[in-house]
Amino acid sequence: MIKTPSRPILAIGDAHGDYHSFAAVLIDAGLMDPGLNWRGGRTILVQMGDILDRGQEPLQIDSLLDLLQKQARASGGDIIRLVGNHELEILRKNYFITSLPRADIEKFRSKLIAGISGGLWQAAYSGRGYLFTHAGVCDSLFKHLQAEISLPKLTVQKLAAQINKVFKEAVATDNYQHTIFNVSRLRGGNEAFGGIFWEDITALMRHNLLCPFGQVVGHTQVPAIAASSGNKIIAIDVGMQNVFEGKFEYLKVNGRKNIKIYKVGK
Repeated sequence: MIKTPSRPILAIGDAHGDYHSFAAVLIDAGLMDPGLNWRGGRTILVQMGDILDRGQEPLQIDSLLDLLQKQARASGGDIIRLVGNHELEILRKNYFITSLPRADIEKFRSKLIAGISGGLWQAAYSGRGYLFTHAGVCDSLFKHLQAEISLPKLTVQKLAAQINKVFKEAVATDNYQHTIFNVSRLRGGNEAFGGIFWEDITALMRHNLLCPFGQVVGHTQVPAIAASSGNKIIAIDVGMQNVFEGKFEYLKVNGRKNIKIYKVGK
């Protein structure tokens, strides 16, 4: 039997409304040409969520990802659009978090709900032994999810599937009580540890002994893409948006011991 080569996985962190910086990263990574056409072939791009707010062009980023996702899937590749905490709070109608006008918020919310139902957005993705979520799975959340899955052998694919199942059901029922939606005290919430949208990288780095899988996360801004010992936790939100004097970096994942960090233009 001929073995199909694994598809490359590239991950780009929080875009936060900076369309031009985001486009520059896509072009540098060889995923898009200047004419806004997908050129990544069978590559899988994971965008870590939080395309909204801070910058001035979040809806342009949304439209670009819509276009490229269709083109990528037609080419044998894919774009995985993760939901970040900024998108989550719009789903929950906590509009205080966004700078978008009310009419744009409500239109985006309806589109987001339809996209989640149709498989265009998700909460988690697994590939090359890594779990990709916006903010990560700490020990307390991992124990909770592991108990829910209750299978003899837990794989990273099954963990991602359970997170996506919980998330999709929550959106469909407008019920966000599950622990994946917890907001940690480090982020202004009431819980010791946050869920996959609101955990802080400092807590995740200290409390990740139980989860046997590597994790790639965004959410907490770091000065440069950083990995913990053994590449177990990789933080890739480097503040792309110009309001934070954007740093343009992205990640290529080939396996737990094989990652590569790219800086745009180098």
